[in-house]
Amino acid sequence: MNPLLIRPTLLGLAGASIIAVRWFQLRRNVPTWTLAPAVLCVVYVFFRAWIFGRLSAGSSHTFDLYTLYADLSFGFNPSLWCNRWVERFGLYPMVSVVYESLVLAIAATYALSLGRRGQPARVLAVMVLAGIAGAQAYRLLPACGPVYLLGSECFLGEEPASCATVVAADVRPVPLDLSFPRNAMPSLHVGWALLVYWVCCDLCRASRWRWLALLYLVVTALATLAGGEHYLVDLVAAFPFSLAIWALCCPFVWSPQRVLTIVGSFLGFLLWVGIIRFFPGLLWSSVILPWLLSALLVGGAIYAFGRISKLSAV
Repeated sequence: MNPLLIRPTLLGLAGASIIAVRWFQLRRNVPTWTLAPAVLCVVYVFFRAWIFGRLSAGSSHTFDLYTLYADLSFGFNPSLWCNRWVERFGLYPMVSVVYESLVLAIAATYALSLGRRGQPARVLAVMVLAGIAGAQAYRLLPACGPVYLLGSECFLGEEPASCATVVAADVRPVPLDLSFPRNAMPSLHVGWALLVYWVCCDLCRASRWRWLALLYLVVTALATLAGGEHYLVDLVAAFPFSLAIWALCCPFVWSPQRVLTIVGSFLGFLLWVGIIRFFPGLLWSSVILPWLLSALLVGGAIYAFGRISKLSAV
């Protein structure tokens, strides 16, 4: 096995073990099917490259120059800045472990839901639907990530910073190695970490677990940028995307507010993707605009989640 895959494989198997142990403890009170996610963890660990390769297979050309150009409209290069900051304080080993522990975090969250009426099915639906929908969303704007576009030499500072400069005339689809994953937008790592946090907020409203989940979300976001796997615009897209998935899987009855949340979040996600793909220069009209749109998408998703949580608690 590739040495680079050993640690995430072990973390994923640890997640499957947590589910199995928790299920065994509650086996008299939970149905047999609730053990199935442990098997899914094992399947994901060993076949994730094949699964996502099939689901998100795209053309040889990607839109990485579009996403990098959009990122630079924030006034700096977010991925390079995070990488330099993490390396400066020696945090990269920690954030890389967090990035690789996604399956473990999802599995632990699912295990937490076992024994709670209706919750295991909802948590499973949220996580699986996010993966399926996210893999299909990659086709809307195929991109790999800054480290794949720029190369490790540029990304790690071994070449001049000018290698990461993109101007409007450079923005075009570029051919990248087909072995590179087309998994940039939305960032499913951040999307799943956000859903883990929301599930913990729902299950453990007054527990320390939700604060641990929030820390995990923050460090995951940092890791996705610092490792060069995602652009900042990918992380922004994860918020409306995850909100739509969450609202679809909520346990309370259908209502105008729920429908509005689902439609609005999907439209917000599509609008963000559309601007980057067809009108990336719009973000350069003012340095305030990308920050404002990002705040609206991220803040709107957080606010809407709070509203939905109040309804589901009734």
